[in-house]
Amino acid sequence: MKVTKALLFGFALIAGLASASAQDNLTVVLKDGTELTGYISRQRPGENFTFTTSKATVLLPNKEVKSIVDNEVKVSSLSSEWKQWAEDNDAFNGVGNGRTLLLSDIITTNGSINRVRILEKGAKVRYLELTPNTYSLNWDTIQVVRADKRPKLLLSGINRRYKLASGLEYEGQYIEEVPGETMSLLRDNGVIEVFNTEEVMKDNRFKINPNQTLLEQSDLIDIVQMKNGGTHRGVIFERNYSDSDEITNDYLLIQLDNGSSMSLNLADIVEYRKEKNPHYKPLTDIVLEDGQGAINRNVASLNPTKEISGIVTVDTDSLKINLSQSNPQVITAEFHMDNAKAQQLKLIRIRKYQDKKAKSNYYGFTFEDMVKNAILPKSIETSVNGISKIEYTIPTGATGIYGVYDPLTNKIIIFKISGQEAVG
Repeated sequence: MKVTKALLFGFALIAGLASASAQDNLTVVLKDGTELTGYISRQRPGENFTFTTSKATVLLPNKEVKSIVDNEVKVSSLSSEWKQWAEDNDAFNGVGNGRTLLLSDIITTNGSINRVRILEKGAKVRYLELTPNTYSLNWDTIQVVRADKRPKLLLSGINRRYKLASGLEYEGQYIEEVPGETMSLLRDNGVIEVFNTEEVMKDNRFKINPNQTLLEQSDLIDIVQMKNGGTHRGVIFERNYSDSDEITNDYLLIQLDNGSSMSLNLADIVEYRKEKNPHYKPLTDIVLEDGQGAINRNVASLNPTKEISGIVTVDTDSLKINLSQSNPQVITAEFHMDNAKAQQLKLIRIRKYQDKKAKSNYYGFTFEDMVKNAILPKSIETSVNGISKIEYTIPTGATGIYGVYDPLTNKIIIFKISGQEAVG
């Protein structure tokens, strides 16, 4: 594979990156030390490309800097990104609502750079920029490209599978690339596999969650512009490369917005673009301690029940979760247990009972309720982290106190849907 094709191949790999964890997860490190975080939004094969940033740490030669104007910006005038950065880095001056953050305007030979944080001054000026921006970059300015490791609690995303000329195949998360030289994948066993870019003959991207579509797990949409003026939108999921020095026989496969797929010759493509995907639906797991559960992502403790005269009673003082009435009323319960145990859980309405002898009230349900009136789960799914998610649908308009009861431990987590409680 000659250098020309390796260059085009490297561009295709980066431009076709479908991030593994979240939007803006790509970091490009330039040879001058500048680091840009975001995604490649436009690229013409063999030419320069545009990188859209959410964050940038930029180095400027001192000779390009004409002057620096410092500004104490009030906390009320800061963006949420700058507020968070100042909190994380203890960078505020003053206290309370009177706090300020020192930001600067840099006047350069090429214009003005506004509202940035100076990190270093001297032979070079290094500054932090948190305002979205676009940078036009040349291939030979890049030192390395890195992608964030997918968070352990993220249950959706896209992995890659590379087939090499030797016949070997590697599968995992894309985490690093030295353009035109090497690729790095993080495999499921924690080992990073590094191989030469020019050895790759096929590059596949595939969804990690079988319960979601490829489109729902890709944070960015690929837009491919053809020589004939046609445009195709979707997710590039395969690239094939031949041993030829030319790219005439090289092609990619793209899954379109409507779910169908098509093949496109690389030689017929004049431009790649990327946009944030409005259909992206990342699924995240939840961290639960022993004895905890979650109802619609509200975490509370499972509490013991007590039987009184054939009634399984619950302690309403443990009621910590209040939900608003909705239509339909979907309840998602999550517990750290395997699928088999999750199938034993019962969603039951909690009723109010009167003990005439003791002249007191208590809340609970009967064993008959558990057999005849328990709401059955619509679906049960257990994550790789051992969290089982159970979905229930409560009848439209239903209000009151409900509980997810575990008959194996006689414990329950209760919640209330806004409205009046019914007396049994």
